[in-house]
Amino acid sequence: MLDAAKICIVRLGGLGDVINTLPALDALRAACPNAHIAWIVESPWQDVLPSPPKLDEAIVLPRKDWAAKLRRLSEATELPDELSDFARDLRARAFELAIDFHGNLRSGVVTRATGAPTRVGYAPGFCKEFNHLFTNRRCPVGGGRIHRIDRALALARAAGAEAVGDVPKVELRDGALAFARRVFEDTRLASRPVVAVHPGTSKFGAYKRWPADRYNEVIRLLDARGFSSLVTWGPGERDLADEAAAGTGAVLSPETRTLADLAALLCLCDAFVGADTGPAALAAAVDVPPVAIFGPKDPVVYAPRHPRTRVVEIPMDCRPCTKRTCDDPKCVLHITVRHVADAALALLEQMEGN
Repeated sequence: MLDAAKICIVRLGGLGDVINTLPALDALRAACPNAHIAWIVESPWQDVLPSPPKLDEAIVLPRKDWAAKLRRLSEATELPDELSDFARDLRARAFELAIDFHGNLRSGVVTRATGAPTRVGYAPGFCKEFNHLFTNRRCPVGGGRIHRIDRALALARAAGAEAVGDVPKVELRDGALAFARRVFEDTRLASRPVVAVHPGTSKFGAYKRWPADRYNEVIRLLDARGFSSLVTWGPGERDLADEAAAGTGAVLSPETRTLADLAALLCLCDAFVGADTGPAALAAAVDVPPVAIFGPKDPVVYAPRHPRTRVVEIPMDCRPCTKRTCDDPKCVLHITVRHVADAALALLEQMEGN
């Protein structure tokens, strides 16, 4: 399969999942150093994809734009032509091999739309939403309690590529680094060790959110021990960031409108504290050790991969669970300020001792 000259990776989102697929790209590139490798991804996740020569092309699937047009009847009539144009553009690239690392209905349709004669994906029982109907090489890999990185690597291996590493690395953009350095200079953050504190989650992941007032208390404890805090936030997270920083000596970062900006801010920090979400995986991928607060999800499967990752969790009979919402998120709420602060301080003291 890996004698293909043109390869397409399909992993549409979200942030943590795209990051966790990067080692599979490394494996494919090592196996096919001269191939043209493209990646179909939704915006804004393209910001964490590498530049050439590791990845030749990022193809953005404008799903949110299409969904917005569908809601506006005046523009809905444009959708059939746009969908057709997108599929035609994919086929014109003449991919020989497409690998669906996503494994749901949407990614299956996109994988089929590439027109690649060989379409590799997960076998029934290892994917969802009848994804296997859109592939023709179905691999029974990555089931059970296996980390998402290892699941993606297993699929790459089934396609013929051996792993060359299992720790994701996200490239830093020059413009974003300049932005982050200005923030640190303007706020004089570099005078002592800095902890990035990210209290927000996506709306989809709100049930994993640890209360913002508890982050506030953690920041106070870190400050008392000589550590500065930078509270980072993205679109829709300002209220949480304000509550976390209120009345403390923490610096509230500018809104990070792109993941490139967030990655650059994180890379200048010494540690990260936040929930089980994409920013924790991003911190690890720019070599900043994270303290990841885990509620419903299984850290065996989702923990940020970094040699110094600290997972904070409370064992409970109901976790890990597969719910999308929960009226009684005790798995998160039973995690105390002391649990998180102790983990962060132990990490920072370990780093200072090395």
